[in-house]
Amino acid sequence: MPKILTTKQMGTAEKNSENYGISLFKLMDNAALALCQEITKTAYKNNLKNILILVGSGNNGGDGLVCANTLISNSLNVKIILAQGNPKSELAKEAMSNLDKRVEMVPLKDSDPIIKWADIIIDAVFGTGFHGELPDEIITLFNSVNQSEALKIACDLPSGINSMNGLVSNGTLKCDFTVCFHALKLGLLLSPANGFCGEIITRDIGIPTQAEPTDFEIVKLDKELVKSLLPPRPDNAHKGTFGKLLCVCGCSEYRGAAAISTSSALRTGVGLVNLCSVEDVISTMSSNIFEATYTKLDSDENGYISCENAEKIIALSNQANAVLLGCGLGKNAHTISLVKEIVERTKIPIIIDADGINCLCENINILKNTKAKVVLTPHPAEFSRLLGVSVSEFLENRFDLIKQFSDEYNVTVLSKSTQSIAVSPYCEKIYLSSIANSALSKGGSGDLLAGMIASFAAQGCDPVSACAIGQFILGYSADILSKRMSKRAVIARDILDILPFVLKEIED
Repeated sequence: MPKILTTKQMGTAEKNSENYGISLFKLMDNAALALCQEITKTAYKNNLKNILILVGSGNNGGDGLVCANTLISNSLNVKIILAQGNPKSELAKEAMSNLDKRVEMVPLKDSDPIIKWADIIIDAVFGTGFHGELPDEIITLFNSVNQSEALKIACDLPSGINSMNGLVSNGTLKCDFTVCFHALKLGLLLSPANGFCGEIITRDIGIPTQAEPTDFEIVKLDKELVKSLLPPRPDNAHKGTFGKLLCVCGCSEYRGAAAISTSSALRTGVGLVNLCSVEDVISTMSSNIFEATYTKLDSDENGYISCENAEKIIALSNQANAVLLGCGLGKNAHTISLVKEIVERTKIPIIIDADGINCLCENINILKNTKAKVVLTPHPAEFSRLLGVSVSEFLENRFDLIKQFSDEYNVTVLSKSTQSIAVSPYCEKIYLSSIANSALSKGGSGDLLAGMIASFAAQGCDPVSACAIGQFILGYSADILSKRMSKRAVIARDILDILPFVLKEIED
């Protein structure tokens, strides 16, 4: 798997390369050569001759200009459209001054007939620095290109993609191939950007490994990695070996969330599960989920767990290995107070989901008072409430915000979205689950995931590994089910039923 870098990390690596005798212009030459090799290989393989390069005014355009020289030396027909006028960056200006005279320059206004002429169209307009919206004239150009039958190849990334957050501008070019330089850019693996890249090919351009920043490593999850993270299961073990999980979940209104999270915890290997909840929840579940134990808690007048249960829960936590807090908990004065007491006084790992997170919004600084290792599993709306920003603001700066939040509050964060990201102050690895499946766009999916993460935490996994295992298994299970049944029809219980077989496949 190619390495994954953020836009900032990539910029640092390029700049640091100069300290090892590799100039930015040399990197541009190397990138252009790598791009040219992929284009030439594709052209020869498919008997294509006519190459159109769309050139921007920055360094990405410079890559395209340098590439044009080598392509024309390979007996290919090359034409260029300066999509933004003359080059503006120093590297691009130098590349323009060295452009082979045989390369034909085509005005932007005459682009339509040249687009029809082209067998392959190279997008070298915008690079990793792009954000915001494409200019109208570029959208018009790209609309014509998108309608072309020519093969479309992006230089480093399709223009219009924000390489940090995966957001795309209206009119973004949809490519068949993306030749990515040195490393995958994080945003290319996130939705919706990943739907515009086509096949991604990563090519070395001579950046030394020692030039890369070492602050953290982004790792894409797969079956082999998840297998290595699973806690061991010795044959001479007993139920105590695999931990005890305390679930503080559910209320009269939200009984299903407690049932789903408890069931998924049981299905993923924890030795004992004790559900602490109100009588309505326990009476509903105990006749169907026989493997759990139950502790009845007092309820308030609305059927929520009363804050007067705090002492009992704290005492029970002293005999457990992890606490799951929040699934179906509801939010009112009682649950807000209860969450505060548990977070401040519990010493074992606490996995906080759903209404547990919503209850934290009232006083987020209690996270700084905890003695426990805390895991938060928010979706974008929950995280935006925690931060006090809009959902769109959060999504625009998602990676930076979750990293900053994790560091500031010393908590592990699983940022749930189409692709989930797990970040922890206790680990230099950041885990990315790139599985996207609309079968999970239903109530109960978050409860499934919370139960799994809590189960693995109780079995002894460190917080970020528990998140990594849980998020991958959930997505992988949905993928398997979607091959057998409609994504519209998949519900949480279907995933619960398939979990034993998914785990078996990963373990083997």
